[in-house]
Amino acid sequence: MNLKIAIGLLAAGAIALAYGCQSSSSQTSSSGKSDVQKMSTESNKAGSELWAENCTRCHNARPPDQYSDAQWDVIVHHMRLRANLTGGEARKIAEFLKSAN
Repeated sequence: MNLKIAIGLLAAGAIALAYGCQSSSSQTSSSGKSDVQKMSTESNKAGSELWAENCTRCHNARPPDQYSDAQWDVIVHHMRLRANLTGGEARKIAEFLKSAN
């Protein structure tokens, strides 16, 4: 193999690897925030605030006592994936909704 070709392939691989690492660690969500930014701000928000920002965009506000704790767990777990919520955000939202029961 030609030395220039080998160096070119190594350089291309290094660039692809660096880009892949960079893009996977700083992907942006539908809210426009990167995963790192979202993780750093999620701990500062209460469940009620997260619920208002994430759930009421698509759903009419339902009274939290409309469902049992077990039902809210299932609903929030399902919606975590659809709403692109982190685990911490989903837990806070579920705790907020279950606090009315």
